[in-house]
Amino acid sequence: MSDEIDDIDQAAARWHLGQADDAMDWDGFTAWLEADPRHRRAYDSIARLDARIAAAQPILRQIVPAELAEPARRTARWGWSVAAAAAAAAAVAAIGLGITQFPAKRQDQAEIAYRAPAGQGRTVRLADGSTAALAPGSVLRAGSSRGTPLALEGSAFFDVRHDPAHPLVVQAGGYEIRDVGTRFEVMSGGGMLRVAVAEGRVAIRSPHVAGEVALAAGKVLTAYGDDGTVEVRAARTTATGTWRGGRLVYDDVPLGLVVADIARYGGVPVEIDPGVARRRFSGVIAPGKPAAMVAALAQLTGLDVRTDGNATRLGDRAGR
Repeated sequence: MSDEIDDIDQAAARWHLGQADDAMDWDGFTAWLEADPRHRRAYDSIARLDARIAAAQPILRQIVPAELAEPARRTARWGWSVAAAAAAAAAVAAIGLGITQFPAKRQDQAEIAYRAPAGQGRTVRLADGSTAALAPGSVLRAGSSRGTPLALEGSAFFDVRHDPAHPLVVQAGGYEIRDVGTRFEVMSGGGMLRVAVAEGRVAIRSPHVAGEVALAAGKVLTAYGDDGTVEVRAARTTATGTWRGGRLVYDDVPLGLVVADIARYGGVPVEIDPGVARRRFSGVIAPGKPAAMVAALAQLTGLDVRTDGNATRLGDRAGR
């Protein structure tokens, strides 16, 4: 029995580390979890241990031997191999880093942050088999347990593997988007939110809206956080998620969201005057240096570009 438990723990560790690989077998992982309740318990224990080690990294880096730390940086998802994780766990016990100093997160609090660097998108596969294509500079935070809402900062295109018992929920810009079996894009930034449904439908709710707003394929919802205004329109083009192919194509999108995209893409602060943030824009911005992207948007919209502290700011030209 002890050997069997050890085998389960080893398998759980391999599945956990394997999630860093684009070739991860998510169907196999799901089947393994569902094959035996002990599998889920073992995997959850590994995930909680990893979260605890991650929280303790500042001190662990000082005590983990260099020969373990170096290969860990090359092989593990969050900078830790199985060997380094074991050594780190032992070190935690050896120096008395108890729960009072580094409390272990509960399962529903453990978090994985997926980040797309400036100028580069990233596609991640979630535990339920759904995929999220992150726009450059965006962040998606996911809990360790199924059913925990995802938290999005930026833009992402979701291809959802719908499960009525465990619907995928995305929180962004103060809103909550729940899938009803679909492919959809979420854009957030500048106090605004835009949800465009390419296939299927989603349900959206927020403190500003009574009940849920159902959004079907071919529809776009735009929400403004400053006064709670929500608009639903028909999508006039197939511009949804075009940044996945290297183009920034906009169809009737508020300038506040366009500017937020450029800021994340370039990794620099770019702002827009509130008076023109809601103005709609349709067009194409070629990816490139942030200054060139801002200049192109200014030329297409007739806005003025100026420096405001450390940020570049777009606004109406003087006298207009």
